[in-house]
Amino acid sequence: MKRIQTLFWLFIVISLPLGAAEGDGGYAGAFLRMGIGARAKAMGNAFSAIPEDAFAGIYNPALLPHLDGRQAAVSFAFLPLDRKLNFIGYAMPLQPKRDGDSEGGSPMRAGFAVAWIQAGVDDIDGRDFSGNAIGAFSYSENAFFLSFALSPIEKVGIGINGKILYCRFPELNNDNSALTSSGFGIDFGIFYQPFSDLMLGLVSRDHISKNNWNTENLWERGTSVNDHYPKRWHLAAAYRTPLKWMLLSGEVEDNAEMNPRYHFGMEATYEEVGALRAGLDHDHLTFGLGFAVKLLGKQVSMNYAYVAPTVAPSADHIFSWHFIF
Repeated sequence: MKRIQTLFWLFIVISLPLGAAEGDGGYAGAFLRMGIGARAKAMGNAFSAIPEDAFAGIYNPALLPHLDGRQAAVSFAFLPLDRKLNFIGYAMPLQPKRDGDSEGGSPMRAGFAVAWIQAGVDDIDGRDFSGNAIGAFSYSENAFFLSFALSPIEKVGIGINGKILYCRFPELNNDNSALTSSGFGIDFGIFYQPFSDLMLGLVSRDHISKNNWNTENLWERGTSVNDHYPKRWHLAAAYRTPLKWMLLSGEVEDNAEMNPRYHFGMEATYEEVGALRAGLDHDHLTFGLGFAVKLLGKQVSMNYAYVAPTVAPSADHIFSWHFIF
């Protein structure tokens, strides 16, 4: 275990200077790369190896069989520049019952989740080519997730996300109809827990993900365009220290289009009723806290995350509610 701790901290020390890499451009599907949920955001988006809440399936579908009971979550983000990022989802582990006289070991565990991520901006100031005001516009992006995972052996999980992608500009075409696009994407994930306190995750995201646009009703010479999402790879680790109330996590994110990104987080809990969190989401410092209470015999947690600004005029504020049934 001392060797594992040494390797974990060496990984962090070596990677920290690399986290300042610049030069990332704008690509389709940015709302799916922002991270979701106050707990994960407060921990620097280093969450692909932590199988502990209903947001887990978004970060790594392979975590789902290792959840503790049925869970639901909602999240709202208050972002600068009039942007919004919201989430609602449900996740649950599955373990078929075996008859008492059945032969063999424990049945294979599985996990299932559904979720909806919605992002967008309202009151966009529309102008014609002469600079004259032509009204206010809005834009929204949506991803509908269906996730499934299996745990073929106790310490391993493999999972897949299928996601329907839908974008919409209301009343933008010449006939005042909406300009829309649709697409489909797939994520793959692996989870491995070699020791009770060490968790590892590997995720490949946004296979075949793209927006299909057709602007024939918008421009005189409109055309069809496919905006592909960059395919991403995430390698993550999480470690529950001997203190038990301290959780550390780290994650490397890479793709063929942008520079690598590095995520680090920590969480300190107090008797399962409160938590303080901090992290580094590439070049953003993050902080947060959480509270857990019993309501009608069920556990409900409320979480908040603060993401310090770098370029935007103000910080991000994320609020989440998490329910365990």
